[in-house]
Amino acid sequence: GSPPPPALKEVFVYNLDLKDPIFDSLKDEYKDFGDWWKRISTEGRKAWVYYKEAGKLGAILIYKIENEAVPKSNPVLPAKRRVKISTLKVTYTQHKIGELFLKLSFKFALQNEIFEIYLTHYTKNQDELIFLIKEFGFYNVGKKNGEDIYFKRLIPEGDSYSPREISQKYYPSFYDGTKVRKLIIPVRPEYHIKLFTDYKERQTSLNEFSGGLIIVGNAIKKAYLSHSSIRKISPEDIVIFYRSKDVKSLTSIGVVKNVYYDINNSVDIMRIVGKRTVYNREEIEEIAKKNTIILIFRWHFHFKRPLHLKKLIDYEIISVAPQSIIEITHQQYNKIKEISGLDKRFTIS
Repeated sequence: GSPPPPALKEVFVYNLDLKDPIFDSLKDEYKDFGDWWKRISTEGRKAWVYYKEAGKLGAILIYKIENEAVPKSNPVLPAKRRVKISTLKVTYTQHKIGELFLKLSFKFALQNEIFEIYLTHYTKNQDELIFLIKEFGFYNVGKKNGEDIYFKRLIPEGDSYSPREISQKYYPSFYDGTKVRKLIIPVRPEYHIKLFTDYKERQTSLNEFSGGLIIVGNAIKKAYLSHSSIRKISPEDIVIFYRSKDVKSLTSIGVVKNVYYDINNSVDIMRIVGKRTVYNREEIEEIAKKNTIILIFRWHFHFKRPLHLKKLIDYEIISVAPQSIIEITHQQYNKIKEISGLDKRFTIS
């Protein structure tokens, strides 16, 4: 797989300072936090961390593979290989690090052929973590010692789901049958690099090595702005990104969450896209001079085998390099799916 953004580090738990303020609330919530920490340190457990400044933690994620029943779940979740997120704490907000951590834990699960994830959490009022995990399909399955148990599957069980339920509840699975359109979207390399920071061919920018993060790259949910005249895009449609100029290939696939047409006010654009765009304020003011489409989409996968323009033409998927958003047929999409090596376990039709 591709390396994580350099501002993130995977470290041994025993190298972390338990006096860091990020642990204060955890020590309050869990009376035996210190003992647990000693135990997992001795076990040689690792954590993903993000340092917001010299030596101070802004976020931490600890997960492990379990193979036991989940106590107090309803209905009971029997013993099975699952990823348990044992600690997920983000104090350095506004940088989509929570989303990045979810992305890492989903990736970890998939690399280990595991399709269920859960965590336990003392829910608070207006709980940011709960808003975040619910958006990616975790739901409450019970309570244990005052903690809520949140559980998620990465692949649907059974088959009577709407396209929306699949992408919402079973992310990164998605519906790709004939009920949704398939679109190819060209992206210039300098924007592709920011939009998909974890795409393997990219060069890391120096700023990241010094601890900066490309926020839109962290996010699973991203924004794409276009002056295309297309008016037929709907939520749940599939978007396939074509990196123009250098790689000249289809690289990545996502699902549309919302679409806004004919926006021509930079303030409105900023409000809708938040930190999920590759563009800065000046660029957005320039873009807003013309009617703009805003696509909010979720990134799902990068292709195992990116499809070069030559191949796309040979397979009659397109006849020239795309200059703007274009729609392709379901049959053409199926060819892309075949050649790119997209894992069919996650595509539900």
